[in-house]
Amino acid sequence: MKKIYLWILAAVFVCGITPARAQLDPGTFSIIPKLGFLGSYMTQMPDLPINDNVELKKTIFPGFLVGADVEYQITDMFSLAAGLNYTCQGGKWKNYAVPNYELKDVQMVLGYLNLPVVANVYLFEGFALKAGVQLGFLTNANSQCTLLTRNPNGTVDVDKYDLSIRSDCNKLDFTIPVGLSYEFGDKLILDARYNLGLIRLNKEKDPDDNPYNRSFLLTVGYRFPL
Repeated sequence: MKKIYLWILAAVFVCGITPARAQLDPGTFSIIPKLGFLGSYMTQMPDLPINDNVELKKTIFPGFLVGADVEYQITDMFSLAAGLNYTCQGGKWKNYAVPNYELKDVQMVLGYLNLPVVANVYLFEGFALKAGVQLGFLTNANSQCTLLTRNPNGTVDVDKYDLSIRSDCNKLDFTIPVGLSYEFGDKLILDARYNLGLIRLNKEKDPDDNPYNRSFLLTVGYRFPL
């Protein structure tokens, strides 16, 4: 985190000696609908034991984001954006297979309704660094997996399991988002962010299992000046 703060301070210093120009005039608002993909994982999430000799290794969970921001241009260099979005994120484990069985799609699926507030610092026209805070409300939490059983007659049985674990999870998440964006032609915005979750997912503290949300997001938005 110290490196992130130093990076942001350096960017502000550069802005101070090289004036930037935002896409909108100061004092104006715009709305930015956005859609994107994310890769998420959870820190301190253990590998999943199958038996005494096998553990499923963790991997990245592929998810998505849909939502919109409202941005207010304060000066040529600075703006403030508040948003509302829904993310599907979580944690995932690698598949496991033996001759007659395959365990796949072992994952924890989390849905959040998020309220981000982000400050934008324009280094030059169209390009901005951003950092802020985000409050997330858990809408759903499910533990899922699929078991494939190969029968002697050549058929395959598919059993899907989906268990709600929302009652075991904290309903709020507080996140620090940092990232950058670039705007093409005053309208199309490509936004990349890293979200650092600060609230433990589990309600009860466990010395061996205290996961925190982490995610990388890449979104595409379209600006509508108001």
